[in-house]
Amino acid sequence: MLPTIADVLALETVRRGSPRVVAGADRLDTKVRWVHVGEIADIAHLLRGGELVLTTGVALPEDPEKLADYIGELSSVGASGLIVELGRRFVRELPRAVVKTAEEHGLPVIVLTRETPFVQITESVHSRIIDIQLEELRASEQLHEVFTELSVEGASPAEVLAQVSRLSNRPVLLENLAHQVLACESA
Repeated sequence: MLPTIADVLALETVRRGSPRVVAGADRLDTKVRWVHVGEIADIAHLLRGGELVLTTGVALPEDPEKLADYIGELSSVGASGLIVELGRRFVRELPRAVVKTAEEHGLPVIVLTRETPFVQITESVHSRIIDIQLEELRASEQLHEVFTELSVEGASPAEVLAQVSRLSNRPVLLENLAHQVLACESA
């Protein structure tokens, strides 16, 4: 399961930047597939969706309408959120057009009020993503081994259900197409 924006905000490397959510606070459960650092205004065409975009804003336009377009484009390609480090381009706060448009599009926007090396953020988040993927791969491998062994041994449906129940820690029912219960196993 991919980390959420809330998970990213909880990372020590991000907390050092004193993050403050300025838009989309109700969307912090949005999944982050990848972190992408970009200082260009026309970045949307380089994204695939699920990216958390990091920027200092140095190359963003001054025109409020163009800033609104930037946010709209990020939202339209499915970016999971935007983190802007204050200080270089935007000193104390983001322009109203950014916050307003982000709220309208439901795009979470976070400002970092202290300088933070973006490489540390990307390394932390990407490590977490890779750890999660590795954990899922190990779990998948374990399931494959268990059910291959059951298949090779010619296990009965009751034995298969017992394993499913044990692995999922849930009760399990085996039904036919008419939804008649053929076997069950309580957790």
